[in-house]
Amino acid sequence: MHHNRTDYPASPHPRGASRVTTLPAAAVLALAAMSALSAQPLRAQESGRDTATVLAPVVVTATRLPVVENVPTITATVISGAELREKQITTLQDALQLVPGVLAARSGSYGGQTSLFVRGGQSDYVQLLVDGAPVNDPGGFLDIANIGIDNVDRIEVVRGPASVLYGANAVTGVVQIFTRDGRGPGRLTLGLSGGSYGARDGQIAVRGGSERASGSLSFAHHGADGIYDFNNASREDSYSGALRLEGDDRSSIQLSLRRVNARSHIPTNGFGVPEDSNQFHDVTRSIGSLDASRFLTRRMEASILLTASDAHTRSADLPDTPDEQCAFCYDARTGTYRAGADAHLAFYASRDLALTAGTLYERQRQHTSGSDARGRTVNAFYGQAAGNLGERASYGAGVRVDDNSAFGTFTTYRLSAGYLFGAATRVHASLGTAFKEPTVDQTSSTSPFVRGNPELRPERTRSWELGVSQSLLNGAVVLAATYFNQRFRDVIQYDPMPPAEDDPNYVNVGAARANGAELEARAAIARIWDVSASYTRLATRVTDAGVDAGPGATYVQGERLLRRPSDLAHLGIGVRPSRRGALHLDVAYVGNRVDIDFARFERVEAEAYTTVDLSGELSLLTARDAPDPLALTMRVENLFDTSYQQIFGFRSPGRAVHLGVKMRLGL
Repeated sequence: MHHNRTDYPASPHPRGASRVTTLPAAAVLALAAMSALSAQPLRAQESGRDTATVLAPVVVTATRLPVVENVPTITATVISGAELREKQITTLQDALQLVPGVLAARSGSYGGQTSLFVRGGQSDYVQLLVDGAPVNDPGGFLDIANIGIDNVDRIEVVRGPASVLYGANAVTGVVQIFTRDGRGPGRLTLGLSGGSYGARDGQIAVRGGSERASGSLSFAHHGADGIYDFNNASREDSYSGALRLEGDDRSSIQLSLRRVNARSHIPTNGFGVPEDSNQFHDVTRSIGSLDASRFLTRRMEASILLTASDAHTRSADLPDTPDEQCAFCYDARTGTYRAGADAHLAFYASRDLALTAGTLYERQRQHTSGSDARGRTVNAFYGQAAGNLGERASYGAGVRVDDNSAFGTFTTYRLSAGYLFGAATRVHASLGTAFKEPTVDQTSSTSPFVRGNPELRPERTRSWELGVSQSLLNGAVVLAATYFNQRFRDVIQYDPMPPAEDDPNYVNVGAARANGAELEARAAIARIWDVSASYTRLATRVTDAGVDAGPGATYVQGERLLRRPSDLAHLGIGVRPSRRGALHLDVAYVGNRVDIDFARFERVEAEAYTTVDLSGELSLLTARDAPDPLALTMRVENLFDTSYQQIFGFRSPGRAVHLGVKMRLGL
């Protein structure tokens, strides 16, 4: 019997709303906790504009479950693609600057390796997903320098342990990029811009479709000559697209693809000194996912998510001439591949209770020049319940077991709850565990210089948080505060001199802790002003230095963790005085942090810095019922030309002005 959509318990992806896919383990339903604090563009008079995508008050993630939490139980931020486009933001690093508790640090000029730190965790403690497909290398390594964010519907950032949802490497957070599905009237967008340091950017994108079928397709190019006088050019070519189909009211399917080709020329040595004329780094990355679901009955939904990601990198410093004898030259090539299938059933016992159970299989493979390809498999089983107790309380509870062919089984859990006091005060609390898997090299390397340890255990953490938010003036002002506490154990370290000659070089010995508070505020004023502010206070400490020793050690007993700032702050002010334009001011403060001076191999304190960015868009032509056909764009980075270093020894760009033009045409 064919069921009308109204036969089902509140549509998981109602018509006219953004359909959310991915998150294999289901059931954390309000990924935009504190949704009023989610980063979004100004809403005044946006109809018809390319930037008109405005997220619903609650973003339903995971398996499109219809049980919407009355009170958010986790901490997350949503950055809409509309805001990214209006601010002319083209890098994931600049986008994540808007999120409390998150620091992205780049080594020098454009295209340099960029590490991501969330709530004091290591740079490989954050899981990055693109439409559900994991991007990290096996073991968690992640360089976000060349992750295309063109054609993006939104970026969702979950803070806190999330292995119960995503498995390995989701220790302190998850960042997920969603591609635009194209729903709505047909649109063709052309954009060109250029500016300081030889910057040049261009994009052509098309999207559109009905409720039954829609799609988007985009090509973007970003390039720059860099901040140094030689060998510093970078480029990134990004291709992306999505196709969404709904065969009937009971089933849906979405295919998403993204590919990035990038090259960065690197003039600096390991100390940040420019001296190399032919060093470079290449990346070719392909990411794809296929997400399909169907209601088997009015209360039972079956879903499957197929994912694949493939990355090939080449880092090289070749001899300047064919006959040169180069002692420190190298040409390292690495290929990684991940493919997975996640299938689960969701049972909607009522509008206030959803139960899910599922399984995941993933194959990981890595090949490095000079060694044989090595791989491993992951099998996971999970279950979760989420729902509401009346109108004032919400809860979530889940457990997951991962079985990795390299190190065996690991079990994680998460418990969360939220409660509404009165009409405008919400509190939430959560407790959970997470783990980071060892890298392939750490468990199986057998080179003459490094011996892997097949007995390595995953790094693990137990974390908890407590938060409160308060709405004022009928929601025009929202204040929030969250305290978090994390303990990291079994940290894997490299031992250059093991006790015995045949002992492995990698061991589980390190431990550390990180705790702090995130404060947030947002105010919408007179329908044309949007003001947001956040401040994060972070305290980290090494509780077991393990085998690390010496002044240049990564871990020093009782000292702070490297490159984690004690203070992070952001102030954003946006104004849209009329339909024709908008202006945004973003101020970011990064506090002092401990780093290593590799020229002398000693620990140093990196200075705090503040940067100011100004961006805007001005429509030259307007149309009542169509997208603005022509607009000028502007972005000024580091407005006051501050001299600063994100990574000690590597200088960052000074003031950079970018001007452009954008055309939007209806199809």
